[in-house]
Amino acid sequence: MTITERLQKYMVHRNLNANKMTVDAGLSVGLIGRAIKKGSGLNSETIEKILLTYTDLNPEWFVSGNGEMIRINRQTINSNGSTNSVNSNINGNISGNINISHSEFSGMIELQKGCQAHQAELAHRLRASQDQLTECMKQVTLVLELLKK
Repeated sequence: MTITERLQKYMVHRNLNANKMTVDAGLSVGLIGRAIKKGSGLNSETIEKILLTYTDLNPEWFVSGNGEMIRINRQTINSNGSTNSVNSNINGNISGNINISHSEFSGMIELQKGCQAHQAELAHRLRASQDQLTECMKQVTLVLELLKK
């Protein structure tokens, strides 16, 4: 089964037509209809927009055909047995698998890039402060020598 065939199966399941899905996902007018008609594939940007819009659609099934069409569980269980969504604060040790969607993973990558940029800025400021401190120490030493004379 191709990705467009899986998309059609999902559309039937959700009672969606190509136009509705195109509008909901913010895609170019007619994109899904043309892809279905021609039996062509979908580019990664289109796939990402569809998955971000239809969060119950299992990305693994949609892209490869493996697994179930619909995501069954988007919760994790923490060490005290209570359920929390993936976006919640999870305390304690967790055993087992945690599923993270592509968009959540992309968000984590962006956060990491932001942290790295902040870390670089702080390192730069620290070096500048160290240089200023070294210069001040030289000036204090010079003043002390002048006072001794």
